[in-house]
Amino acid sequence: MIDKETGQTVSIFKPHQHKWSEHFIWSGDGLRIIPLTSVGRVTVDLLEFNREQIQDIRAADVTVNRHPPEEDLIKPIE
Repeated sequence: MIDKETGQTVSIFKPHQHKWSEHFIWSGDGLRIIPLTSVGRVTVDLLEFNREQIQDIRAADVTVNRHPPEEDLIKPIE
């Protein structure tokens, strides 16, 4: 995949090879995945991690304290 920001070809995130926290962080409200690296960017784009339907599901999970996972980093609300 081509990273739109750098123009470089990179592979998508591979859970068995990569560490989630090195490539992604949750938005302050827990609804969007924010990529931190080129691997994160191409993965978020290709798999459409932040499409509206998925954000709606995450919002429902946030209301019952089931999301985001406790071990995942969250971007402070600005």
